[in-house]
Amino acid sequence: MIKKLFFLSILCSLPFASQSQGLESWNAYPSYSTINSITLNEGEIFSATLGGIFSVENGEISHQLTTLDGLYRSNPTTIIADTDNNRLIAGYIDGNLDVIDLETNEVERIEDIKRVSRFNSKSINAFQVYENRLYVATSFGIVVYNLQNLFVENSFLQLADFDIGVQVNDLDIVSDTIYAATVQGVAYGSLNTNLVESDNWVNYTEAEGLPANSVQEINFFNSQINVLIDGSIYTQENNSAWTLHPEFPASGIRSFQKSMSGQELGAASASRLTIIDTEQNSESINLSLESSITEMRFDSERIFLGTTNEGLVVLENRNSNADFYLPSGPYLNFFGNLQVEDNILIGTSTTSFPSADAFAFLRGYYIFEDGLWNNFNRNTNPALNNTAYAFSVGSNDSSYFFGSWGDGIIKHQKSTNEITQYDRSNSSLLGIDENPNYVVISGLDDDSENNMWAVSYWAEFPLYVQLNETEEWIPFRGRAGSSLYFNLFIDSFDQKWISLVNSDNVGQGLLILETGEPTDPNDDRSVRLSSAISNGNLPDDKINAFIQDKNGEVWIGTGRGIARFIFPELIVEGGPEERQAQWLINEDTTAASRFLLRDVNVSTMAVNDANQKWIGSVNQGIWVLNDEGSRIIKRFTTENSNLISNNIESISINNETGEVFIATDLGLVSYLDIPKAPVKSMDKLKVFPNPFNYAKHSRIVVEGLSESTQIKVLGVDGIVVNELTAQGGRISWDGFDYSGNRLGTGVYFLIAYEDSGRETGVGKVVIVK
Repeated sequence: MIKKLFFLSILCSLPFASQSQGLESWNAYPSYSTINSITLNEGEIFSATLGGIFSVENGEISHQLTTLDGLYRSNPTTIIADTDNNRLIAGYIDGNLDVIDLETNEVERIEDIKRVSRFNSKSINAFQVYENRLYVATSFGIVVYNLQNLFVENSFLQLADFDIGVQVNDLDIVSDTIYAATVQGVAYGSLNTNLVESDNWVNYTEAEGLPANSVQEINFFNSQINVLIDGSIYTQENNSAWTLHPEFPASGIRSFQKSMSGQELGAASASRLTIIDTEQNSESINLSLESSITEMRFDSERIFLGTTNEGLVVLENRNSNADFYLPSGPYLNFFGNLQVEDNILIGTSTTSFPSADAFAFLRGYYIFEDGLWNNFNRNTNPALNNTAYAFSVGSNDSSYFFGSWGDGIIKHQKSTNEITQYDRSNSSLLGIDENPNYVVISGLDDDSENNMWAVSYWAEFPLYVQLNETEEWIPFRGRAGSSLYFNLFIDSFDQKWISLVNSDNVGQGLLILETGEPTDPNDDRSVRLSSAISNGNLPDDKINAFIQDKNGEVWIGTGRGIARFIFPELIVEGGPEERQAQWLINEDTTAASRFLLRDVNVSTMAVNDANQKWIGSVNQGIWVLNDEGSRIIKRFTTENSNLISNNIESISINNETGEVFIATDLGLVSYLDIPKAPVKSMDKLKVFPNPFNYAKHSRIVVEGLSESTQIKVLGVDGIVVNELTAQGGRISWDGFDYSGNRLGTGVYFLIAYEDSGRETGVGKVVIVK
């Protein structure tokens, strides 16, 4: 089968901060490749994906909705069209509903199910629209909404003899009878009775011949109940025995649905469709897919399929070629470690200690350059056929490096895109003690000579180096006793900072290694630090992140807060005092703790050109700290911003533009921050908005600054009305004078001086009071 692939380069997929993204605004980089649910509205096909919602109409991608457009979360579990009211309804794992007006794209949030306190799990699993009502299958029963006013009209919590609050996975409604697939069997009842009363429901379980109690999907077709159980379709014959449906494959079914007319029933396996009609006529369609089918919808001619990583597949008729629709973006909606270099974002699609899942062999890496996502994994590149779980990342002048979980190191040549894989078969790399062929590369970083260093987790030789422009990996024996190397960071003095964990991923402190001449193991020196007051005073023995700031200080993020080493170059050769970690002191003397962010489980850190620190955490969002780490400048969570998850995996900053890339467990977003890289030589400053009006604007932005500058603001009479201090190439100012008062209407000059005092940049702004 020939594929036709339709991509759309959309605004939210532009590479780095564009003119459309204003300062201090958010951008989303979703993957729409994995589809959870499909619905149709007057010929428009809507797909709910891990990254949001998109639609196809007349062969073109039309609607695209993400959290930045008002969606509650990035991954709706199910969607359905309310065609009478031209709306789309999306459900989520925690019970929230989004009702989307398809004319205005306005989103109304319905939280009745989420607010339920009686049951812990409140996931929305399926929808049915019937006679102007929305029937919602939840993990605690069925909830019924009136679609005219979106009020809850009823809830069915006990279905005959099933437990109260039984999980309902799917629904079907035919001729005023509702059929429910639950984890305890099948239930059905007449809508003409009071279904709040459990006696008005009928159950089928294993006791009544059902092959198993947990039912995934249900369809009433041709006067028979049909259910999907563990990949097989069973049908009830003559209201008694349950047997395998003779017209469908015996196993491997991913989805089965009725046609929109109700006259056909279709089943989809990984790449094969089987469709029968009411006369039991059957047809099969084989597809050429690189992924598996997740969802199926069809009418008398067209077939619509959701896939695990190829987006939406449409067959305009049953004999046609498949059309593939997928908005431009990353291959998967999973991100691990990020790194920005020369306006190019590279990243992996998992973090450490991955677990097996349906995407295991597709968790490769991304290179995002000039507005294009280049996705590298087993499906996209034959050179990666033997690689899975890329999660650590590094780069030098010539190549990108990616560490994998079990498959060694991937070297990606920047100029040619040539890929080389190093593992036990073609290099000196040794893997874990139990299986030396299983090479886990948990840390990568380059030194000042462009040599690439790698940590081989739980291995006899835990550290390796590949000298610049060579292919050999030189091994180093461990210097930390029984503890295990994990994360790796190399500072500006070429010292290796290595976090230590045991086999249960419990922190064992920090190793700082000075290797001297890389080929000579005899000149190596090291020191091991811990949370002991007399030996490092680390906030915690689990070290998760490292950065070196503009002042040369090395900061560590731990399972219980942050500390810094002011003179890292003295740690190895110095004494206990030089090795003492400095915890962050809160400048707010009224705070509950004198230590800033003392109990935060830090997952990642980054530093911008104003020497401010971005701190990501496990399930607590993001903090931005001033250069000294004594004050919180900004705080981002899902509650107060467009951050899509509070669980932060990685942060990396493009200092050329100020765009901060944030990998979360739900996908990738970015924030366009004010600080950016300084210019090499100041001249004319860019000042905007210009004119500045207090009634319309909140700040004046000044661009084109050197590394460290002082700015004097003068009126036309030459009197200085304010002075500003800037780190990096861009700052903002509220337009007030020394005393915090608004300035009068007029022209004001901004004169920037470098630290040396030399006047180097001039700009002006018109202020309207």
